[in-house]
Amino acid sequence: MIRNAVHSKPLEGRRLLHKELILLFGITFLAYANISVFFRFYAYLNTLPIDPQWFGLLIGIFSAVSLIARPLVSPFFHAGNARRYLYVGAALAVLSLAAYGLARGFWGMLWVRAFHGLAFVVLGAALMTLTIDYIPRERSGQAFGFLSILILIPNTMIPPLLPVLSQTLGGFTHVLLLFAAILLLIFPLVFFVKSKERPASEGFSTRSLGWREIMENLRDPRIPLLLAAMLFLYCGHALVFFFLDGFGRSIAIAATGFFLTLATAGEITVRVVAGSLFDRINKTRLMTVTMVGLSLGYLALAHVEGEIAFFGLGGVLGLGWGVAMPVFNGLLFDVSLPKYRAFNTNLGLQMFQGGFFLGPFIGGAVMERCGFTTLFYLCALFSLFSALLAYSLDPLGRKFLEGLHPAPDGRENRLTGKADFLQYPKEGS
Repeated sequence: MIRNAVHSKPLEGRRLLHKELILLFGITFLAYANISVFFRFYAYLNTLPIDPQWFGLLIGIFSAVSLIARPLVSPFFHAGNARRYLYVGAALAVLSLAAYGLARGFWGMLWVRAFHGLAFVVLGAALMTLTIDYIPRERSGQAFGFLSILILIPNTMIPPLLPVLSQTLGGFTHVLLLFAAILLLIFPLVFFVKSKERPASEGFSTRSLGWREIMENLRDPRIPLLLAAMLFLYCGHALVFFFLDGFGRSIAIAATGFFLTLATAGEITVRVVAGSLFDRINKTRLMTVTMVGLSLGYLALAHVEGEIAFFGLGGVLGLGWGVAMPVFNGLLFDVSLPKYRAFNTNLGLQMFQGGFFLGPFIGGAVMERCGFTTLFYLCALFSLFSALLAYSLDPLGRKFLEGLHPAPDGRENRLTGKADFLQYPKEGS
């Protein structure tokens, strides 16, 4: 195996799950449980005096607000104020959940959904900013693997409980009040997360990023390349997620939801079993191979026949997604200067939102003209683009980039351990 030279100490000597990170992982679980409870939101809307033509808008406005607001608010969060804004975001989320019971018409529900979307942006961005400060660089891939598992688990645990909770508590809005009360646990958990002192020499910032610093960060070509690669990954994933049910019906396969169940199981399994390998293998080459593998999986899906092959591909694609998502985030963490890590990680989350917006938008047009086979060819093409971008960050793929030169001050590439072929932005430049 090719080891990343990023490790200043052996992996075995750097513990990942210390108290602060465990507490922050617990907060992450609570924050995303606040989203999973809306699995039955569409059914609830049917009980209100609202025209069904607006249901899509009322469901989508939450993500639309996130898509717009996250890049605007992320530069203002840093290690010095993330804890304060995490309290603010949690309080706003609690108020949002409580407000659903007051909204009965279209406009009232629209404002509540938009406010909830903004609250989740503040909560999520502040939480990620604080979490980044406690992730060891030597275990970034494994850390993001655990984070992504914690984001997935509420989606598997909570939806099956909602019918029972709704019947026991007397309705969906009462379930939301229960989850608002549970979300209050964030406050004591944040209180017990000890502040981390950072020497100034480590390059961490305790002030908001200015426009000049944002542009300095984005002039590092690795950052936009990785963000573009992540966007292509999430576009392909979103196309499968949104169009799978229709595809299953077109080939006479029922219960297509089991495909996603197997995919989720594959994602969780590979992150638990092989998570520690994410930081032992050269990440750029791992991502290149993974995205090529996903491309082949999408091509197979375009021509799949029979339930066994169909559901088997669910597990295979889940394994690929289970590697790609945390390792891309780990790569972005590794190449970012310390003061930009939280901002860049939030931009990575923005690529997820962007993929789930652009994917269906493009896919709808493709489906109208060409059908499912072409749609999955498009997924394969997106994955190949992502693989090429990942490969371009490796010395073996340096021909894809111009301006090859060694790292300044004799530093090594944080991805590969070889002389860097991309320039590190200098502090304050």
